[in-house]
Amino acid sequence: MDSPPASVLVVEDNPDTADSLARFLRLAVGYDVRVAYDGAAGVKAALADPPDAVVCDISLPRVHGLRVAEEIVAGLKVKPLLIALTALGGIYPEDDARAAGFDHWLTKPADPFAIERLVNEHVLRTRTGPI
Repeated sequence: MDSPPASVLVVEDNPDTADSLARFLRLAVGYDVRVAYDGAAGVKAALADPPDAVVCDISLPRVHGLRVAEEIVAGLKVKPLLIALTALGGIYPEDDARAAGFDHWLTKPADPFAIERLVNEHVLRTRTGPI
């Protein structure tokens, strides 16, 4: 029996960036992808239907990306893979992102194939054990 596709939540306030990444992950990779365009909507979506992975911008309206990660980690029994995205390299230290719960830190424009690799490794590890 095939396992279900990985579920990914993209939290990004730039609609073009969010939609193009979601389209790649959905059509080219086959993931089940949802999009939230601000931090509050991202937290709500993640808590309502926990994804395997969250790709989250750091500078978000309504709820800052670091706070999004903290609320997701605090609100879910199983922590999803958390990938931080930022266009502001050096402004928000990677250490702050890791302290908030992010597993990875990518500077925009992030390579969608790198995101795919990180999600695939996470799903393989969590569904079958260590790789």
